[in-house]
Amino acid sequence: MTSSYDSIYSRFLMKIRDYDFASLSEPNATEEMLNWLHSSLSEPYIFRIFDTTTFTADDEIAELSYTLINPINEYHDQNFVEELLAYQMVVEWVMPRIHNTTLVNQMITNSKESKWYSQQQHLGQLRELRDDAEYKVRSMLRDRGYISNSYLGKYNGKT
Repeated sequence: MTSSYDSIYSRFLMKIRDYDFASLSEPNATEEMLNWLHSSLSEPYIFRIFDTTTFTADDEIAELSYTLINPINEYHDQNFVEELLAYQMVVEWVMPRIHNTTLVNQMITNSKESKWYSQQQHLGQLRELRDDAEYKVRSMLRDRGYISNSYLGKYNGKT
């Protein structure tokens, strides 16, 4: 089974609103997304769903070729992998925003009445965003594991 990088990137872009990222040139944006994709694939809890003997990530043709350890059907498996990687890319996208020195330094605006902005509150919101994306990834993996658990019975196409 194969998934193009573009289909994964498209799903990822639907999950974020980042105007700074949108202003990047296409080659720079693609390079950033490629790095996030590779970081996502390196996570052990994600990589373990693939049969390692058939897994390849070919950056030249921008395509993943894989077989899942517990396949259900080609349509579902492909959508599952693309959605899972897109959510993990959100986690990778938000991490540099959490580990940022501007959140450490207190900021003041120059106005009539100086205002202090709470980096702690902003950091909390970023961590919440990261945690939500990580939870989504883990729950997708967990739910898929329930479907293919031999103790509970194999998925038979019925819900």
